[in-house]
Amino acid sequence: MKPFEFHCPTKIICGKESLHKLPDALEEHSVKKPLLVTDGNLVKLGIAKHVTDPLEEANIPYVTYDKVPPDSSLDVVNEVAKLYRDNECDGWIALGGGSVIDTTKGAAASISVGGKDFATLQGAEILKNQLDPFIAIPTTAGTGSEVTLVAVIADTQAQAKLSYTSYRLVPHVAILDPALTSSLPPRLTATTGIDALTHAIEAYTSIQKNPISDALALYAIKIINQNLAKACAEPGDLDARTNLAIGSLIAGASFSNAMVGVVHALGHSLGGLCHIPHGHAMMLLLPHCIRYNISHGYHAGLYGELLSSLCPDKDLTGLTASDKDHLFETELFAINEFYHNTYGVAITLSELGVTKEDLPAVAKQARYDGAALYNEQEITEEVAMSILEAAF
Repeated sequence: MKPFEFHCPTKIICGKESLHKLPDALEEHSVKKPLLVTDGNLVKLGIAKHVTDPLEEANIPYVTYDKVPPDSSLDVVNEVAKLYRDNECDGWIALGGGSVIDTTKGAAASISVGGKDFATLQGAEILKNQLDPFIAIPTTAGTGSEVTLVAVIADTQAQAKLSYTSYRLVPHVAILDPALTSSLPPRLTATTGIDALTHAIEAYTSIQKNPISDALALYAIKIINQNLAKACAEPGDLDARTNLAIGSLIAGASFSNAMVGVVHALGHSLGGLCHIPHGHAMMLLLPHCIRYNISHGYHAGLYGELLSSLCPDKDLTGLTASDKDHLFETELFAINEFYHNTYGVAITLSELGVTKEDLPAVAKQARYDGAALYNEQEITEEVAMSILEAAF
């Protein structure tokens, strides 16, 4: 067995009405005046009140930043850090999806090094100081950012998504309350759910995989696939919502230690250059990337090992390892077809407005994305182009 490290220090508070424990979590970390980072849509929908009401009932003063866009940027990160510093806050609450949580990670990192521009901190393990207490409250079941060491922030001038990696970026507390995701429409539920599924699949096939990340990935795939269709069809099913949130978190813990691969390398590039939402990029790219790997003999047998988690009722008797790999690929294409036919989710790049002229730039940028390092084969521009053309 190869030597490995596994790190997941986040305290997890999960279940219906778990947000009532927010004041206790703040007190446990001696936070007197937190900055709540969120987005305007969550405020308009009344979802932010699930957080602000417990704070006000406990007479905890707080400051709010509610302007995080769907694809946050370095400018937003620095703006949030300035607000935190100017108001003398002493802790962080991130309420939202991956963009909000990653923005908060960036701002918290900036504060931890004396307010430096976050752009200067790009890379792996640049941070040396602990972040101020950080509570992450996800409103989508997809990114797993509430337990990961990764922050992805857009550089709008370079039209690129930059990855920051440090064990210091892992939030101290994650609160999973199903009430926060019950208003998600089926399309967003589907794409964020497949994003979480992608995290687990890529973690299991990463060259940095380990026995603990494997165990988490297998369970995440099982629980996500068992609950995703139900959550889309019955948005108010809190059990399905809770299970999806748990699956997303577990997948996040898995890939935070094993890392991801070619799907994310291409997805980051599509997001930076073509502004495709991350979850949607993951959904449409996943089966094509796996088809490429299988057809070239990469990660051989590993995809087939995931079949029993993805399709527990299928009879796999007599199938070879190669048969199982190909069946896994087929099942992923079928999943995309289901959400396309049932909810109109776009499953090709052309449906999302990407043009053929866009593809070379996307392929070139994906070649240098950090996630590309963890695929078994080097991701050249030619490889990236072949996958993008298949997904077009």
